Amino acid sequence: MNTYYVDGKFVDADQAVIPVDDLAVLRGVGACDLMRTYKGKPYFLREHVERLKRSAMKINLNIQWSCDEIEQIILETLNHNLPIDEANIRVIITGGSSSDFITPEKPRLIVLITAIPPIPAVWYEKGVKVITVHSQRDVPEAKTLSYIPATIALKKAKSQNAIEALYMDKDGFVTEGTTSNLFAFIDGELVTADQKVLKGVTRKVILSITEEIFKVKFETLHIDQLLKADEVFITGTNKGLVPVVQIDETVIGSGTPGRNTRIVIDALESHTRRFK
Repeated sequence: MNTYYVDGKFVDADQAVIPVDDLAVLRGVGACDLMRTYKGKPYFLREHVERLKRSAMKINLNIQWSCDEIEQIILETLNHNLPIDEANIRVIITGGSSSDFITPEKPRLIVLITAIPPIPAVWYEKGVKVITVHSQRDVPEAKTLSYIPATIALKKAKSQNAIEALYMDKDGFVTEGTTSNLFAFIDGELVTADQKVLKGVTRKVILSITEEIFKVKFETLHIDQLLKADEVFITGTNKGLVPVVQIDETVIGSGTPGRNTRIVIDALESHTRRFK
């Protein structure tokens, strides 16, 4: 059985609880982050912890832990579990118990360690379908516990045999996926949104390893531009880089993972293999 860290204690997963007056329960108030391990070690630990703290501050949570303290708790939680080469690490800062049931007072810290579920190889070999939905996250720059728009969007995606849903605003501009960042190749340029999106750690890696290969353009694409893109892919902590070959009912490019996307996949895999 897995061991979790909950509000200062290491406990078995089936004993992990928080009070019902925590704002995470009452109001969905809290920040979170998801990271993973490679070879048993957290991948970009500091970057994820820093993003977690930024997310918490964006929603006005008073954080009592330093980055070093959170990192140490994560490493200790890993040590309390059996070694797993590739594990998910979910870190949550809840709103904490509240005397007036709405104002955050003393947040709680939670760390969950679980195995990464397998992802179909066909996603990477043949590409995937995604859909667009008219929706946005409440605080785009923060990773919060409020996932209602995402759960609704993903249910719609599943009903259409798609694996992800892309958020599109009222003017038709597409920003990001429910759990992923969005990239497109247009006329040889790598294009991705830089405003009103959650700046993923995998996104950061992609940008760093491609800056000498492709010209990068930061722009939020209109749906009309996106559907005419030469190649499209999405990125995320668990999924890595996934080629997109269909958006709604439109086939992207040739309908197969493109040459430039393959170059980025190879670069990302090479970068990951060098991780120690």
